[in-house]
Amino acid sequence: MSSSNAKLGKMNFAPGIRRESTQYAEEGSWYDADRVRFRAGRPENLRGYETKVSATFDGAARDLLTYTDYDQQKRAIFGTPQKLYEHDQDRIVDITPVSTSVTITSAFTVALSATTVTVTAAGHGRATGDYVFFTSVSGPSGGVTIGGNIILGTSVFQVSVIGANSFAIDVATTASAAQSQASQATAHYLIFTGVSNAAPGLGFGAAKYTATEPTSVGISKISTTGSSALVTVSCDAAHNAAANDFVFFKPTSINASPVTVGGNLVLSKPFVTNGSGTTVSVGGPLFTVTSVASTQIIITVDTNASATENATSNLNMTARIFPQSTTGRAYNEPTSVGATGFSSQITQWSLDNWGEDILCNRRKGTLYLFDTDASTTPLRAAKVSGTTNSTPTTISSMLVSPNDRHVIALGVNQFGTTASPSGTYDPMTVRWANQEDQTNWVPSVSSTSGEVQITDGNKIVGGVRSRNAVNIWTDNALWLQTFVGPPFTFKFTQMGSNCGLIAPHAAVDYDGRTAWMGFDNFYVFDGQVRTLDCTVRRYIFDRLNDSQKDKIFAGINSEFKEIVWLYPSTDSNECDSYVIWSPDENYWTYGSGIFTTFVDKGTFDNTITTGVSVAGNNLYNNEPEDIFTVNGEAATSFLESADFDIDEGNELMFIDRIIPDLTMNDGTIKFSIKTKNFPDQPDSDLVEKGPFSIAKNTSKVDLRARGRQGRVRVSCESGGTKWQWGSIRMSMQPDGMR
Repeated sequence: MSSSNAKLGKMNFAPGIRRESTQYAEEGSWYDADRVRFRAGRPENLRGYETKVSATFDGAARDLLTYTDYDQQKRAIFGTPQKLYEHDQDRIVDITPVSTSVTITSAFTVALSATTVTVTAAGHGRATGDYVFFTSVSGPSGGVTIGGNIILGTSVFQVSVIGANSFAIDVATTASAAQSQASQATAHYLIFTGVSNAAPGLGFGAAKYTATEPTSVGISKISTTGSSALVTVSCDAAHNAAANDFVFFKPTSINASPVTVGGNLVLSKPFVTNGSGTTVSVGGPLFTVTSVASTQIIITVDTNASATENATSNLNMTARIFPQSTTGRAYNEPTSVGATGFSSQITQWSLDNWGEDILCNRRKGTLYLFDTDASTTPLRAAKVSGTTNSTPTTISSMLVSPNDRHVIALGVNQFGTTASPSGTYDPMTVRWANQEDQTNWVPSVSSTSGEVQITDGNKIVGGVRSRNAVNIWTDNALWLQTFVGPPFTFKFTQMGSNCGLIAPHAAVDYDGRTAWMGFDNFYVFDGQVRTLDCTVRRYIFDRLNDSQKDKIFAGINSEFKEIVWLYPSTDSNECDSYVIWSPDENYWTYGSGIFTTFVDKGTFDNTITTGVSVAGNNLYNNEPEDIFTVNGEAATSFLESADFDIDEGNELMFIDRIIPDLTMNDGTIKFSIKTKNFPDQPDSDLVEKGPFSIAKNTSKVDLRARGRQGRVRVSCESGGTKWQWGSIRMSMQPDGMR
């Protein structure tokens, strides 16, 4: 029973989470939370999620686009480091582009009762982890039967490289007969598998320190294939190299003139100038080894060879192999923690609508088109090409401009010549195709194609379509690209500096305002760049895994008028956390999750996400109506206040009753209070009362707590429970000075 000397005190907390200072200094606020949002100033738990289809896919999605085609079929497209996928109805279909198709003969070897098949394919150029599928030489509809009963069909297989001319695949069927280098097929190689996690590089070293000493070998032959970026280097002796090692091509003397191979490649140079005066990137003199075989080293250069050649004379180079050490520091490995903060780039995708079709770009690759109407069973995305053969070969990201419909490439090959359109890659160049024509990138009086090199930064990070303009960010500045018509097509205006974008997908347009996450702040552009007053800024950036920041993804939840950023926390290589800003109610909250991409409802009835869990990578319906579980399991949530003075905090107070104010459906929530006598008292010395179970018909909670300061916690661990917290009243009375 409450004492007659007790008085009721109401505790109301400001909406949102505030933790830019100490838990005591943020009095009157909520300080910590997970899976909680605020509506009309009151906290409530988020709804749950469920898998959209049972099928899983390879890799974590990096971009996601939803749309409705002309037949009113709802679809989703998303890309991972491994593949590109399309979702419609109840299926997920692999639509990854094919990079090259070749006919292989005497190709398949398999032992009796084995499931591993060796494929002989000269100069295949694949790396372990890449993908391939096979069709009969007569056409794509025919299957290939090997080992007596193994039908390869059009199944996609992951490659395990044996050498430059062979690789292995695993099949599901046990061979009923042995065969050795028999049968022929057409091998269709998918685009190379990308990079899932950024590898932090903390300064560049040399070959010594604790690394293995390099091996120097002479070169007897350099082989190229026309229109291919693969180069095979035959060495005079064993090279001891392995895939992913480094090879450095060193001229034999200071006056030596290394040979030009394949018509246009000099391996000891980063660039060469062709006959028309255009500078072309080669990538040398340092390359990563793609694969090896006996005395051969296969590398991938930046530019396709213009001719097939086997060069054997006047090579004037040696190859220096730098093995990657597993026990110490190797060539190009870190000097010390924190030396430069550099990280290698992960694989990213950018996707955008082109009518009912989809334009697709994998970072540092070319442009592909997914033809929605091509077939009942979706066909693979195909490389964009046309009569001008001018589609850029290296694009960092792309999007389609509003209203005027130009395909815009951000960070791209500059235009070379009409005969050789793809010039040098420039990370600060914006280039666009002819209006309504994604195939023509040649600037001329008869087209609106063009390019502009912007400034204030080291690279273009990303872009977002807004009202009548495109926002483009470098790593330091914001630019506005606006359509003005002939003769310039677009106008470029710098709108801000020291406000760069942290990741390609870290910005969204919200009702004409663009919000983005920078390297140490959140920003909004509404005619001018403004730094947002983020009440959890320090907490978010302190726990961000900086080496994986490229994975940050921004989305909109229009139902609740929220902008959400997904990000990887300190101990995670994948997005496992989120932060939410409400532009309308101007509050911030955060929590944990499994999502890597996030798209607003519109095409579908709820937000659509992709996520990574122990069960695999899935497409999710996020926050469907009246769903408060996560894939059928309980969706836990909690909310904890900052410390508050009980009464005025001058003397000890005795609390003997809590009167809750909440709405909920079924189940229970938990309530607890922690008290202390001094603001800086360690958390381990706090006295906790509870947790007490509160149901929708609970009128009061009796307890006995004593202290000058307190903090309250509300949590829910029961599946299917929907709750919203109102105010809290406490019955308290003085209890002395100490």
